[in-house]
Formats: sequence, structure tokens, C-alpha cells
Amino acid sequence: MKEKEWNELQSLYQGMQALRQAVYEEGNVLYAEWEPGISRTSFQMSAKNLAYYLALRSRDIRPLQSKLSKWGLSSLGRTESKVLQQLDAIVRNLALMSGEIKQLADYPKASEKFPGRKKLATEANALLGDPPKYRTTRIMVTLPEQAAEDKAFLVRLLERGMDIARINCAHDDSAVWLKMVGNLKEAQHITGKSCRIYFDIAGPKIRVDAVLSEKDKPRLKVGDLFFLSSDTSFKDLKHYPIIVFSESLNLFDALKVDSLVILDDGVLEGRVVEQKPQGVVVQVGKVAKPKGIRVKAQKGLNFPESTFRMPILTEKDRQDLLMAERNADILGFSFVRGSKDIAAIQKTLMEQIGNEAATAIPLVIKIETVEAVNHLPELIVAGASKNPLAIMIARGDLAAEAGFLRLSELQEEILWICEAAHIPVIWSTQVLENMVKSGVPTRAEMSDATMAGQAECVMLNKGEFVEEGITLLDAILVQSQQNRSKKTAQLRALKIAKKAWRKPKK
Repeated sequence: MKEKEWNELQSLYQGMQALRQAVYEEGNVLYAEWEPGISRTSFQMSAKNLAYYLALRSRDIRPLQSKLSKWGLSSLGRTESKVLQQLDAIVRNLALMSGEIKQLADYPKASEKFPGRKKLATEANALLGDPPKYRTTRIMVTLPEQAAEDKAFLVRLLERGMDIARINCAHDDSAVWLKMVGNLKEAQHITGKSCRIYFDIAGPKIRVDAVLSEKDKPRLKVGDLFFLSSDTSFKDLKHYPIIVFSESLNLFDALKVDSLVILDDGVLEGRVVEQKPQGVVVQVGKVAKPKGIRVKAQKGLNFPESTFRMPILTEKDRQDLLMAERNADILGFSFVRGSKDIAAIQKTLMEQIGNEAATAIPLVIKIETVEAVNHLPELIVAGASKNPLAIMIARGDLAAEAGFLRLSELQEEILWICEAAHIPVIWSTQVLENMVKSGVPTRAEMSDATMAGQAECVMLNKGEFVEEGITLLDAILVQSQQNRSKKTAQLRALKIAKKAWRKPKK
């Protein structure tokens, strides 16, 4: 080896040693902050690995990656599930290559062994159920009201590949939900297939409750003004042709002038231009259609630049929980923003069903706000410290708050952080949406569904062609897992390569 190359290796070896030690020390400090609150012992090792991962990813390691790749070593691109072991393996190989040691046995091994992806698979199986033998990603389906009356419909869903049935508590009522549960259990008996039942508690979503206008079908376009209020007695149509009411917004103090207002998952964007005692005046800045959009009740409202102090569980949610916990295999919670919300959920469950039952039930935390993303590690630690936990990437509200450009990378960042904590992920919102609603998929959603295969579960929403959607998603997931496992490319034999290297004809 030339002296220049040897010096490069020595420098790289020393740099990796320093990185490994810094990650170890910083990770241990962070884990020490979490440890007192971790009562679920099976999460301890995962929490420690998460702490190491956060310490590693707090640095820009791109220059180091290129140097490692030059020498044919791991470039640290797949360290999520067992951070310290990956760093130790690289350091040991560099020690051997640079002549610091004569054989690998001479180098001390890592003090702890982390289970890696096997631990993630174990957690996913325990929470989401075992996947089919022929694919690793489960399929969740949101049940329509039809499931309460049509048992044969549920039989078909199971036969096509549904692994988890989602009951959305934002729609229908407990009587309908109980019929769905009863029919699903009978359908499982008929088909011999198992299916987890996931109750999705609605949570404090801010929605349009009513729209007041002299027009039958009020529309808003760029430049238009509308009044946003929680006061249903406010009816000044002379000055404000369209008044949008939302009773959830009983505190408008959080909406200052220039605060961003988003309607219907980003279909409309506006800014507050004036504050009034009864609410705020909003000017439309963007709409999805040049001719404007209809303003309707029940559409969602988002305020990504404002903070509303709303209880994580409404009174309706508490009532729904009383029924859901008796029938659900998994409970999901919406609009969780920080660890205090997790604590409130866990406390409510303990009060209603007792400590032992409360800590045994698996929870799903839906990530749908920028605030939740910013607090993702603490949400994971707070939830998984006491309960089996999964994370749902709820891309509708998240896209509205973060923007589509940021969403494209947030999806992957959430996957990486969850893998580091050995927490399963559910990929949701608008998966094969055109297919489920019209029967014809778009090219873009085929690619999106393929990427969704990196998660432990993918959710389909209800639609007229949901049965065909399950069949298509099943085929996509089976095919994609042959090519990729998480961030790792699976190098199966390529047909193109085989054809290129076939023997020429004589």
C-alpha cells in the first residue's frame, strides 16, 4: 500500500473511532433522560438504539460516507436498526485494513448486541398480526358502512388480502361499529383468515361546521375574502359574503394577522388579514382550481403556524373509547402533538379499564401535524415506554401543514426514526385513491404504493372499487419486496441482465 493511501486509511480510522465514541456518549446521555419513564422493559434496548441514531443523525456525515465508499466499506446508509454494531463493524474493518490489527479477533467487540430488524419484525407481528407468508407488509382497509350490513363483502375483503380492518370513529356510530365487528368475526370464521380490528378515535380535528352565504353554492378564488368564526350568531353578510363557522375554534387568539389558514387538506390556502372580536378575516392566496372551489361543511381546517391548546380527547372520544377498548385489537389516536397528549391518553385508558389492561393494548399514534413531526422521538418514547406502539403517517393533514415538497422527505425520515426505535409504521392517506374510487390507478399512485412497501402496513381508504384496490396493492407489495427491504436493495436476478448476457446464437 502506498504511503498516501495508508495515511488516508489512518485518518479515516481515527475519524470513525471519534464518531463512534461521540455517538456512544451522546446517546447514553439522551437515553439516561428517558430511562426513568420506561416501564416496558422490552423497549429499553430499542430506546437506547434510537438515542444512538439521533446522536448519529444530528451530524452531516456525507463527507465521511464518500470516503468509506471509496474503500468498499458500508457508507452508513443502513444503520437504523442497530447503530452501534454498524459503527463498530466499520471501525474494526478499518483497523484491519490500516494495519492497526492483524486479524479481526484482535479488536474488542461491541459491549452490547442490538436485535436490529428482527426486533422490528417481532414488534410488528405482535401489534399488527402476522403478515401473509408471501408478503411482509400488511394491508389495512377502512370499512365503509356497507360492512355493517353485508357480511359477504367482508368475506371478499379477507379473501383478497385484508389483514387489518379500520373502523373510523369520525363516521357512523357505535351501533354501526358493533355490527361491523360482528360481521367481521363471522367472516373470519368463514374464511379461516385472521384480521386485527383497529378503532381509530377521531380526536380534536378542526373542521368547518357550517357555511353562511347568500349564494347556494358559495365559491372562493384567489384574492377573495371570507370570515372565519366560532360565533354562530355572527351573520354580517353585508361585509363578508362568505362566513365559515368552526365551533372547535373557541379561542381565536392564536390566529394572528398573517397566520396561515389551510382548508380541505391544502385545496385552499389563505392568510389572516384582520382580527375582529367575532373571528378573523382571511384572504385566499392559493386554490386548487383557477375558477375557485366550493366551500362545504365537514372539510378540515389546518393552522400550521398557530398553536391551539385543545384537549387530545373530546367528550365523544371518551365515550367511544368505552366501547372501542372492548372490541379493538388496536387503538389509534389523532392529532397527537407532544408527550403530554400521550400521557393524557394513557391516563384515560388506565382510569377506564385499569392499569394492566391499559398497558397491554397496542396504540397507534397518527403523525399529521408539523408539531408532531418535530416531537416524534419524544412521542415514540412516551408511547412505547408503556404500550406496544405503531406510528401512522397520516399524509393528508401532514401534507397540508408541511407542504408537498417537505412531505416527500418527511415520509422517509419518519420511517428511518421508527426503524431505529423498532416501531412499526402504517403508511396511509390516498394510497391508490384513484383506483379505489374509479377503478383505474394513476402512474403516480402506482409508484407511491411501491414506496409504501417500506412500511409494515399500508392503509386503503373506502371506495367503490376497494376490493380491486386490495388485489392490486397485494400484487404491488409482493413485487416490491422482491426488490427492496426498507432502504436495502434486494439484488434478485434481473431479466434484462439475463438477456444481455445470454449466449450468442451460433
